[in-house]
Amino acid sequence: MDEKEPFSIKRVGYEVYEEDGAVSRSFNRKFDFLNYKGAVKVIEYAYYLDYDIQHLYDLEHIWIYLDEKDNLVGAEGSYHGRFLRATLPEFTSVYKKDEMDEEYLVHDGTMARVIYPDGSRLIMYSQPGKHAMLASPRLMHLYPELFEACTRLAGISGLDAPEEYLKDIHITEEENRKVVEYIKENFVFEPSMRFEENEIKHEDYIPLAELKREIPGYIKKQLEDIEVTPRSMNTRQCIVRED
Repeated sequence: MDEKEPFSIKRVGYEVYEEDGAVSRSFNRKFDFLNYKGAVKVIEYAYYLDYDIQHLYDLEHIWIYLDEKDNLVGAEGSYHGRFLRATLPEFTSVYKKDEMDEEYLVHDGTMARVIYPDGSRLIMYSQPGKHAMLASPRLMHLYPELFEACTRLAGISGLDAPEEYLKDIHITEEENRKVVEYIKENFVFEPSMRFEENEIKHEDYIPLAELKREIPGYIKKQLEDIEVTPRSMNTRQCIVRED
């Protein structure tokens, strides 16, 4: 993550899919194993942060495709509601198992492909403030508001989360403006574009279903810190008249 990144990863939800065409349980997509020759399963990592620099709530993703021997044969990262390939020439970096100098170059008929042996660790870079997951910081410059999002355009969306997490969380437009101002006042920064490894504790990796149950509580906690009280749609206000 960027050296000046104001947010940290709170939890990582994980899920393993072993069926080609399976639908992600936390992202609007299906998995296509045929994009990565030899893939027999994909591990989904969902990274929860309390904030994106432009709104309260953020969930980003990295997907790792493995072959039958658990070698890494492909990977993708979330990119502003879409996903981009993370294993590509001249951009991908890995910590290789046993400090190997080379990847495995596999010839399959007339084709050649690269795999990374079981135990290798893919290096991914988080876009400053926005947290899109990319194979290289150079790719971040494709995003037109790379720097503006962290300064002039910070906080613009207020509370912005999927409806499944907001069933009992409802705030007014005025309260949402408080969220906008809170982000602007506390988190605006100039990205350094210098990146350092972000350590995630083992206990912060939890099953995806468990993370999804926890997210509404995380959102409510942040709203309370901003002094905004979320209300349920089922809450009725009674007006008492005295004649």
